[in-house]
Amino acid sequence: MKKIIFLFGIVFLFSITGCSKKKEQELTPLNAPMEYGKIIGRTMKRAKAMDSIIYLRNKINTFQLQEGRYPNSLDELIEKGYIKKEEMPRPPEGMQFVYDPKTGKVEVK
Repeated sequence: MKKIIFLFGIVFLFSITGCSKKKEQELTPLNAPMEYGKIIGRTMKRAKAMDSIIYLRNKINTFQLQEGRYPNSLDELIEKGYIKKEEMPRPPEGMQFVYDPKTGKVEVK
């Protein structure tokens, strides 16, 4: 009887640990530099995106003040001469600019 209870206890423990969600990897001296690098990489990517968004918002606001409306697309900023084609910022790799012409809001996703 004790063996059966013991076996059920073992099965119960394995079922609990096997069904749990994936835990975050614990930091160790061996993996800390790699995890730090990932965080810095994401932060740099986000900072670059914010630089681009601030630049685009400035140009969109200038367009709106001078034209009385928001541009229909980000390309219209180039067409009307608010941004030179070669100065148009590019979103970070794996991301894209999302522009709403009704509100003039631009974000990166």
